[in-house]
Amino acid sequence: MRLTPFFSGLAFLSVATGLHFFVGFPFSHNIPLYLLLALSCVLSIRLLGGRQRPVVFSHVPNEGRGSLEEVANICKVVIWQADEKGVLTQIIGWQGINNEVDTADLLGREISVLKDDYPDLYAFMLRAQGGGAFVAHSNFGSQSYQHSFSELSDEDGRAAGFQCVSFDVTEDQRLYNRLAFTEQVIATAGEAVVIFNRKHKVLSVNHAFTRITGFSRQHLLKLVDKGASGLVVHPDRAFFRRVLQTLKRQDCWTGEVALRRRSGEQFAANVSLSAIRGNGGTLTHYAMFFSDLSHMKRSHEELRYLATHDNLTDLPNRRLLMDRLEQGIQRAKRSNRQLAVFFIDLDNFKMINDTMGHHFGDDLLKEISRRLLTVVRQSDTVARLAGDEFTVIAENINDLVEVRSIAEKILSCFEKPFEFDQQELEATASVGVAIYPNDGGDRDSLMKQADEAMYKAKAAGRNGYYSLHDGDSSRVSGRLFYPSELRLALKRNQMSVAYQPLFDIKQQRVVGCECLLRWNHHARGLIKPSDFMVISEEAGITGELGAWTLDEVCRQLRSWHLQGLDVGYVSINIEISQIEDPGYPELILDTLSQHKLDASCLMFEISEGLVLENLNQVTQFVRTLNQMGIRFCVDGFGSSGKNSNYLKNLPVEALKLDHRLLMRVNGTRQHIDLIQALTGIGDILDKTVIAVGVERVRQEEVLAEIGCHFAQGYLYGKPMSADYFGKAYSQLAANRSSRLN
Repeated sequence: MRLTPFFSGLAFLSVATGLHFFVGFPFSHNIPLYLLLALSCVLSIRLLGGRQRPVVFSHVPNEGRGSLEEVANICKVVIWQADEKGVLTQIIGWQGINNEVDTADLLGREISVLKDDYPDLYAFMLRAQGGGAFVAHSNFGSQSYQHSFSELSDEDGRAAGFQCVSFDVTEDQRLYNRLAFTEQVIATAGEAVVIFNRKHKVLSVNHAFTRITGFSRQHLLKLVDKGASGLVVHPDRAFFRRVLQTLKRQDCWTGEVALRRRSGEQFAANVSLSAIRGNGGTLTHYAMFFSDLSHMKRSHEELRYLATHDNLTDLPNRRLLMDRLEQGIQRAKRSNRQLAVFFIDLDNFKMINDTMGHHFGDDLLKEISRRLLTVVRQSDTVARLAGDEFTVIAENINDLVEVRSIAEKILSCFEKPFEFDQQELEATASVGVAIYPNDGGDRDSLMKQADEAMYKAKAAGRNGYYSLHDGDSSRVSGRLFYPSELRLALKRNQMSVAYQPLFDIKQQRVVGCECLLRWNHHARGLIKPSDFMVISEEAGITGELGAWTLDEVCRQLRSWHLQGLDVGYVSINIEISQIEDPGYPELILDTLSQHKLDASCLMFEISEGLVLENLNQVTQFVRTLNQMGIRFCVDGFGSSGKNSNYLKNLPVEALKLDHRLLMRVNGTRQHIDLIQALTGIGDILDKTVIAVGVERVRQEEVLAEIGCHFAQGYLYGKPMSADYFGKAYSQLAANRSSRLN
């Protein structure tokens, strides 16, 4: 046997000599063993990536071939040699690959014998035949092999063919494939993955991590280098110590952690940490896996919201209402405070749905819910139970006055008309009130009481509230209208003016009249000012009503003058909102000028109560307009029982007695003396005194006796339309005179 060493002969002999001493036998007696050593050298140097020339095996003795063949088969190595003509001259280890074809059948044949069964290997051998060294890969059946080709030379250094050492790399390939697959799985996983070394330095992150957080590995490294907490929101050293201790004991930790994105947004993440150890159990790495819980939490919140809120109005539903009511009762019990439940049911909602359509009904419910939220306190709960039923829970109630105030605010939601798709609707509601603990100590009893009270409100006429605890004093269903209806009254021509004559008893003639506003409601009939002026003042409607009334009176007065009717003046009642309006004096003058009337044609009446409550303001107002020729009268004089000294500085022309004084004229002399005293005050202050409510001749006679010369009442005429007043005006004094004669 002749060996051309893979490395220098000296090195090879050194190894062989060492082995000789190791086994204790001469070299010539251990050829198979040295062949094994030589093969091991080849494999070792190949695996170590050496670039030395390969060992060349030729004419291996028969006594060594079998042993070398066994070694090659065990190591899954095939050694090929071919001469410069491409004839296979040496094959070792082939039987380990294909035991059906004997090596002897291949030796001495050209490399083309491999073409059909192993085309890739054949192509590589053709390339090697052209010279040069290279490495290539192909399969033998299901096994993967790496082929290392190198040139052969003879003793003179001339080319003598090529050699190929084929190594079985199937397991390596499988390991590589597994690693590549694992890397791909991690890279494409939907869950974020971060790999740290044992010193907690970030080594790698996957795409999901960057997608979820916005951080790349470089960004995260910068955060860590700056000593920042990186991902974790509000880092706690104690928390990290607990996590590391758990990892030390169990090699894993799982929990929910607040993390931050690169934008600064915080989010909840389900984090898993794992400790990775080597073969000896030594800690080498940490792996962190986490998923973004934001979407899941939002979904849970949405589901929780849908379970506790009405899908039409977004108000709490019955389930959430009952829960809040239970909690409210517990708080009221602990703080010894009251709690009120308001049960709201729309009036005639079925009729609205039937006539206007369900779409309109849905819009109405949504608008009502919006309005309710604007009138209650932030701490109160507004809920929709079902259909057209709403409930309000008000905590920390002090007294019944506060309960009534909240009930009124709830009813105020229905004052303004509802308008959708150019359709307008006036809706009302009935409200039942129950108060903890007076009406019940638990939620079921309170709801039952509130429901019962609501039916009481409906029975009492609807459009109001009722409290079983408060009794009849809580009923407001007598308020049969809302400011919204009053606003619409002008647009619908529902307002009108009636005129009641003012009679001069001494001269027995009509000298003027008082205008009385009337509201011809489309459903409730005729409504007097005493029933709606308070609401008008509260809602800020008086200015609009007053302007319309002023224009209507001046227009009518001008019409009478053109007809030849000598109506001296018309008196008009005004309220504090008009007195406070800085533009009202100018409105009066402009209206008079528009209708070509003198200022003396109007007299404005102000109630004594209003004068006393706002004396300075009223005095200034009267003085300003008095200088322009406008006349004024104090209405209800004597009704307050107050000292009349305020009249000394108030430039009014007339005093109207309280109509209730004349009701007692047929009674004791004391009542007559009171009227006489008030008339005397008027005479002293040079004020015209007008008696109101004169219905009988005896009353007129008494007034004449005590010196009161002007009167107003049914004896002279009830409030009448402008047409009727015009026709009757010229006959009133004559008829009265004839009757007396």
